[in-house]
Amino acid sequence: MTIKDRSLTAWQVGIMLFIILFSNKILVLPSLLYEGAKLEAYFVPIILFVLEFGLIFLFYRMKKAFPTQSFAEILQKYFGKIVMKVILFLIMLFFLFKAILLYNVTYIFFKSLIYQDSSNILFLICFIPVITHLGIMGLRVMGRTMQIFFPLIIGVTVFCIVIGLLGIKELPLLFQSSIGDVALTSLKHIAGFGDSLLLFLVFDKVTIKRGQWKVIFSLSGISMFLVISITAVFLFTYTYTSFLHPFALFEIMSYVKEYGGVGRIDMISMLLIVIITYFQLAIYLKMFMLSFAEIFGEINEIFSAITFNLFFILAINYVVLNLGKAILYGENFLPYFSILPFIIVPILSLIALLLLKREKKK
Repeated sequence: MTIKDRSLTAWQVGIMLFIILFSNKILVLPSLLYEGAKLEAYFVPIILFVLEFGLIFLFYRMKKAFPTQSFAEILQKYFGKIVMKVILFLIMLFFLFKAILLYNVTYIFFKSLIYQDSSNILFLICFIPVITHLGIMGLRVMGRTMQIFFPLIIGVTVFCIVIGLLGIKELPLLFQSSIGDVALTSLKHIAGFGDSLLLFLVFDKVTIKRGQWKVIFSLSGISMFLVISITAVFLFTYTYTSFLHPFALFEIMSYVKEYGGVGRIDMISMLLIVIITYFQLAIYLKMFMLSFAEIFGEINEIFSAITFNLFFILAINYVVLNLGKAILYGENFLPYFSILPFIIVPILSLIALLLLKREKKK
């Protein structure tokens, strides 16, 4: 089977970036941030999004300098084939491990609140076929599918934030934690960020016309703003009991339901969580497949999807299956992989830009 990854438009890339920057930060993360930085926790996503935005800007500079080459070709040209394969292998693991964390958090969320008697197998049966289908149908099909659902995602997210604002009765006392607490919490939870690394994998598959860069920067900026808004609304709603409420987006809707008497309005947030989880898992799978294809070019591409699903299922069943283990996995293991998007790839990209500049001078 041949997978045709046709070029993506600026809007499609921007929407993919919006979803991948948004969806893994609206459930467990705000509650965990409160434990480390108290009510100043909303500064943490701001700090980490500055790094994220820097990675997006680096992609912009790289795309301008290398408009037709892939990131793998750039790495091979300036650093050799072995370095290229090692970096792509690490990127492949990066997205696999992120998918494992996202699935476990979502699984725990639905099992705790809705499907308490359901097994892990049932959830896998629901997720695996859909994300695999999106992955093997190609990037353009995935991008167009996300375009269809994007207005719904934006509308429901804004609705949840507006409803959540109704739960804020008064502003609590601020500045209860130090700058050191905020910095340490940022480092501890940096694994939730760095997803814009996907831009380097679709490097040669993106067609961005003159004046369209603002679409990518605008959509990524909107996604960052919405994450910060959800975090702030959650913290100001529950204040000193934030650590007792692990599912931020659902909790701000649930608060209004319980104390405002507006019925099961929290079901709307569940719809949003389902949609974006499917899309983000599909993106993680696709990034794994693209890395796999660059490393093992002669192997049929369908084997990359089979490999992802095999390791994904094994890891979920034997590594992480409850919220406590998922948090330890996200706080103690994944942060080491964050050096990939925030240190290794930027350094290699800057070196490539400098070498290209020297070539042009000669």
